[in-house]
Amino acid sequence: MIDDRGLDALSDEDLATRPFDELVASLQATVQRLEGGSVGLEESIELYQRGLRLHAACDARLRDAELKITELGRRGVAGAEPEAETPPEE
Repeated sequence: MIDDRGLDALSDEDLATRPFDELVASLQATVQRLEGGSVGLEESIELYQRGLRLHAACDARLRDAELKITELGRRGVAGAEPEAETPPEE
């Protein structure tokens, strides 16, 4: 999981390269802290901003995965087409 300081130190590009599971765990922890209601207004705003960054990184990773799966499906379908039958030689 990415801690608050680690997240603040990462650029959006660096954040996007982190493992998806780590991004989701950090997002869940951020949401739990917000929902806990034990933080002040300023910290809530910071947590909300962190949550937005984590959400954007997760969303981008999911879109990339969807594109890859779609491309693999296309290749699989194209590779699964039966070869044209050649007429028997006389």
